[in-house]
Amino acid sequence: MKYFLFLFLLTGIVFSTGANGAPPYTPGQTTPKVVIETIAGDITIELFPAKAPVSVNNFLQYVNSGFYDGLIIHRITKDPSFEIIQGGGYQPGGVYKSSGLRPPIINESYNGLSNLRATVAMARTDDPNSATSQFYINVTDNPFLDRYGQGPTFPGYCVFGQVISGMDVVYAIQQLPILPPQYAGGLTECPYSGNSYVYIYRQQVRICVSPTGNDSNGLGSIDAPLKTIQKGIDVVNEPGHVVPAPGTYSGTGNIDLDFKGKAITVRAIEPHDYNTIIKTVIDCQASSSSRHRAFYLHTGEEPNSVIKGLTIINGYQSAGGAVRCENTSPTIKNCTFVSNTASTYGGALSCYNSSSLITNCTFSANSALTRGSALCCDYNSSVVLTNSILWNDVNQFEISLNGVTSPSTLNISYSDIDSGISSIYSEPGCSYIWGPSNIDMDPCFVNLSAFDFHLQSKQKQWSDTTGWAKGLNTSPCIDRGNPGSLIEYELSDSNNIRVDMGSFGGTTKAAVSPQGWGLLADLDNNGMINNSDFSLFAGYWLTQGAELPADLNSDNIVDINDLQLFAQDWQRFIFSFIAKRADFSNDGFVNFRDFALLAGQWGQQGIDKNDLNGDSMVDIYDLQWFTLSWLK
Repeated sequence: MKYFLFLFLLTGIVFSTGANGAPPYTPGQTTPKVVIETIAGDITIELFPAKAPVSVNNFLQYVNSGFYDGLIIHRITKDPSFEIIQGGGYQPGGVYKSSGLRPPIINESYNGLSNLRATVAMARTDDPNSATSQFYINVTDNPFLDRYGQGPTFPGYCVFGQVISGMDVVYAIQQLPILPPQYAGGLTECPYSGNSYVYIYRQQVRICVSPTGNDSNGLGSIDAPLKTIQKGIDVVNEPGHVVPAPGTYSGTGNIDLDFKGKAITVRAIEPHDYNTIIKTVIDCQASSSSRHRAFYLHTGEEPNSVIKGLTIINGYQSAGGAVRCENTSPTIKNCTFVSNTASTYGGALSCYNSSSLITNCTFSANSALTRGSALCCDYNSSVVLTNSILWNDVNQFEISLNGVTSPSTLNISYSDIDSGISSIYSEPGCSYIWGPSNIDMDPCFVNLSAFDFHLQSKQKQWSDTTGWAKGLNTSPCIDRGNPGSLIEYELSDSNNIRVDMGSFGGTTKAAVSPQGWGLLADLDNNGMINNSDFSLFAGYWLTQGAELPADLNSDNIVDINDLQLFAQDWQRFIFSFIAKRADFSNDGFVNFRDFALLAGQWGQQGIDKNDLNGDSMVDIYDLQWFTLSWLK
């Protein structure tokens, strides 16, 4: 579902109102905003903790735990006097989700909020205090659902929020046809779109920011965003997302950003979309006399503090021209760092006593006046760098490891590093793990001088100026990322079998590899599958965890299923390798012309003969290999 989900996002935004044209509840900046991402589009809900604290807390715990991810909208009503859409309880096929269910909560319907159009309320059984995870959105005014709405003893249904963006999506869902119960696990009012359920992809707390927003009056919604990223960070509830819309962010409130220890994500509005990565830019506009960086994380942030899908340019600081991580362990993903400078170490990124994860990032044209033009790991830092490209930065050393008295460590894998291992400077006592999977090859950017860091492909590449086209070269960074990393949003109909290196790996405009280009089981990235790869694979056997290089099916364990994939890829590589050797005529095909050349040397010995199995003799064994290559 995820591959076409985002075609529907962010369309037709409207602001919902009550019966009299005014919002059912006065919005506020500090109230939580939750975005429900569905197959039909986004629905943004503002919650009212002051009015319904128990219901809001209950709902947020379900949201934050991921309980709703992958569920469906399982009920729509079409009676003109009672129109709602309902979700939060069922999986596809009408399977009720009981795992992760929390205890029932009290009914807060006494809070004075009415079931007007666009409000969100808790669903329940006949027991007034039975609400758990299910919620509904009122498509019409339904005051008879309020407390006393059907008489003096009627307990009512608790309203705890309202839709502030995406009522058009709600209407569209409510208008869908009903799936026959026999195909919906017995559900009698389950909508469907085409051949699909209406999936809830995920829900998250989100604060929207835009260069045209307003920090004083903005609501943090898509249609009423805040103006500065720092304001979004200050008001978002953990573990929420601050999402700047495409644009350039500079000046106070958009530079020297501070997470203040929050477990939140600051990301492009859709970090899997190439367009938002290259066009969501933090321009620090700094210099040696006016020093600024994009982020300064120094309050104990952990891996669930995330910077994702941003382009950071023109930072200048003493250490960490773009980002400084101090006593923290954040995650930095799908970011592009260009033209940032440090007067000492870490032109783009500096980690001090930090354990940062840096994945699928691109560094170029950064500089440090001492060393570490892209990255510096300083004073007891332990950094993981993977799936990234460090290329064409200014200094000799792309990476610097510092800390004589408190040494730093770096684990670098599945990355393309300009000048390879020689680009790492390591002070005495510091150490690094240089994976056999790293390469030192021109990444073949689409247009380096124009800072277009998409990867070239003879099959299909994206250019910011021409769109999709065939390139002159195929980047060695295509299909060279960690085999255990998810491909995510790379084109599902392409030949891609592994995530690309660089900031566009896993995004919608990642380059498309030529047929047979990638080798899933080439764990050491040397272009072939052999005993070296099997040795690496065996070292992970029965290991569990995320993004293990040997976890070829990405199910977080290396087991017999991965071994089967490894064997299949090894066999495919052998056949391909032999087929190339069996093309004796070099015309691109294994055909009768090649058979004639093989037959002409039948029975002969010598290392220069058409010997396919490497035993220096052309015989029946070579013929067996040849037949496997026939017409390849």
